Amino acid sequence: MLRNSALATTTLLAAGLLLQGCIQEKSTTTPNISAYGSQVRGGPWLELVSRGKNNQKPPAGTILIWTPDYEGMNPMVQTRIDQTLKNLIQRFQERYNMVNVIWRKYSDSNIYKKYSEKVKEGLGPDLLLAHNFMIPALRKKNEIEAIPANSVRFGELRPKLLKTAGANGTLYAIPFIINLQLLCINKQKARSTPKTFNELLELSRSGISIAIGGNFLETIWGLPGFNAKLFGANKSSAQDLKEGLNNWIKTLRKSDEEPNVALFKNSSLMTKYFAEGKISIINCESIDLPFLRNKLGSENLGISELPSINGKNSEPRLTGASFVLNPFASKSQTKLALRFSNYAISVDQQQQIAINWNSLLPVNKNSDFNQELLPVRTISEKAFAKSSELTDRELETMILNYNAIQEIYQDATAGLIDPVKASNEIIELFESPQ
Repeated sequence: MLRNSALATTTLLAAGLLLQGCIQEKSTTTPNISAYGSQVRGGPWLELVSRGKNNQKPPAGTILIWTPDYEGMNPMVQTRIDQTLKNLIQRFQERYNMVNVIWRKYSDSNIYKKYSEKVKEGLGPDLLLAHNFMIPALRKKNEIEAIPANSVRFGELRPKLLKTAGANGTLYAIPFIINLQLLCINKQKARSTPKTFNELLELSRSGISIAIGGNFLETIWGLPGFNAKLFGANKSSAQDLKEGLNNWIKTLRKSDEEPNVALFKNSSLMTKYFAEGKISIINCESIDLPFLRNKLGSENLGISELPSINGKNSEPRLTGASFVLNPFASKSQTKLALRFSNYAISVDQQQQIAINWNSLLPVNKNSDFNQELLPVRTISEKAFAKSSELTDRELETMILNYNAIQEIYQDATAGLIDPVKASNEIIELFESPQ
């Protein structure tokens, strides 16, 4: 990035989605929140130009965009992400032919560390697409800039997405991509779609293979079935959380004893087995749907919401990636970065991305298209309405205590420690982060 009078280059980051595994593990579609966290520890003018006023000087310059390259992600999904960004940049440059976009990708195992080092030198990309889990850490280290007032059409975005984009009434990120938890069914193997957890177990008893997989955050979706809510504004009391988590862990352990149900620590391995036809039903992510369609065939892949438990809706986890600004960018570079961001979240661009993926919901609430042609959107909209996203404080807690929480949770679901003891320790870590 060039500063002040220098010609600057901006950044655009590709989508990073959800947390996974130990610090040493490579990432998958679900990034490792602890590993990512360790990398960073230690106006009105827009409205005029965006409306195409003929008397405005065309924007000109160069921006630099950085995006993560996910080492553990399925290659087809990573390729789809790359193509989405490539096409977006191409359309932007065609629209603004005096702006040159330089796009750079770096491994997700060190991109945040590299970004931090560059920012300390007053350099780095103009625009970064960061996983939502990283926003609090980047903000606390003053490595991202507050979004200038009236510079982004936040009113067009889904309100739920803005809850983790800022702190103390100030927004620090521009949501770009949504990733949701769903239920994936191989329709060649399972002829019906389970709507409840009991129906899911009944299918397993009829010979249908089922897997529930992932880390703590990927498998906590059943907690509301036990009158407990861990995240968000309506969070349950500590005692209710301990009792609810204890019952959910017991439910998972009991399910694992069923002949055709398996608990997976690694959601990527579970997804791989599902794609190979070795498992018939899994909890999945919207980002993986193009890959699964390719492997199973569109006609054989069924999509549904996660099953309800004890008459209560499951709470799928919502996550995604957002654009953030380099605090050392010059005023002119910030304008270009914001112009690109506004273009990326516009109705037309978000609609185009959603149609191309046929799995990702648009972040722009005004994007619309024939839902009969894209039935996955109807299901995803219902899941989105029931989803939860971690608040700024909850993200900080997870970054600090993720490894400890994950280890206790895995041991408890595997039957190695008492669920009551595990639940108490996990909730205490949430209530009193170290």
